[in-house]
Amino acid sequence: MRENPLTLQVIWVKRAMKNAWHSILRNKILSLATILIIALMLFVFNLVLAMRYASDSVIANVGEKLDISVEIQSGVENYSIQVFVKTMKEHINVKEVVYISKGEAMAKFGSKYPNVISFLDHYNLENPLPDTVRIITTDVADNNLVIEFLERPQFAGIVNQEKLMKNVEQKDRNAKILGITRSIQRLSWWLIVIFAAVGLMIIFNSININIHNHEKEINVMKLVGAKYNFIRSGFLFEGVGFAISALVISLIFSRLILAYLARNLAGVISNETLMAGMNSILLHFEDNFWVTFGWQLLAVIAAGLLSSYLAIELYLRKHHAF
Repeated sequence: MRENPLTLQVIWVKRAMKNAWHSILRNKILSLATILIIALMLFVFNLVLAMRYASDSVIANVGEKLDISVEIQSGVENYSIQVFVKTMKEHINVKEVVYISKGEAMAKFGSKYPNVISFLDHYNLENPLPDTVRIITTDVADNNLVIEFLERPQFAGIVNQEKLMKNVEQKDRNAKILGITRSIQRLSWWLIVIFAAVGLMIIFNSININIHNHEKEINVMKLVGAKYNFIRSGFLFEGVGFAISALVISLIFSRLILAYLARNLAGVISNETLMAGMNSILLHFEDNFWVTFGWQLLAVIAAGLLSSYLAIELYLRKHHAF
């Protein structure tokens, strides 16, 4: 009676996994060293990701404080101001527009410095504060675009262009922030590529050593008619086993470190911006743990399969197995 092809496939996979497990156990020191080195690399990789999340959060936090304050020229009618506010709200790069009349500005100022209000009233002096429009962009990168938009001739009769020129300094600050952001992003991508390449090399070398340690067994399997796919499969599962074990260790260690930081740094960091960066790291890995685990699991499985496949393929070709 012929067995079901699916049953044969399951038996084939079980034997391949058993061979991989025995191979890992026979070379305990090499296997442990490989797993720990890859786990350390994955931990550093997660630190790089954490730095990137923190930098993005810090820059977003700083960007919210770098709003654009536009001073309205004296004598401009309220209707013209409202049209200007409406125009800015419709701008694609603007997130929020807040109009503060000179009366509102003086009321806020007077609540802090009542003596000034008394002085102005005593001498019948006019309100010296101008009408202002506070503009918050969707991103720090958009600040310069909005400032350039405000410099157009159509706003010359509404916006105090002399005061607007002071925003040139803000342009420089925006450019520096964007430069730092791009540098961090480029550095993080390079580190990811380097870690991925080194990880592949480590798994490749470990599998390559194991293949040569099992050279006699491979020759016996070839003599008794074992298919090359079966010979490959054991080492493929071994590479995947290295990668998954390392990932689990690195994520456990990462969560322990984050839990320690959450308990001990909250009372130490007083800077609001730095605290926002720390919170972004903690919240990201807490709220997106399974998403992070999922894509990293797929990535390490792919890396384990690729490096193991290259190692066994190189061995079989060198020994004229084809």
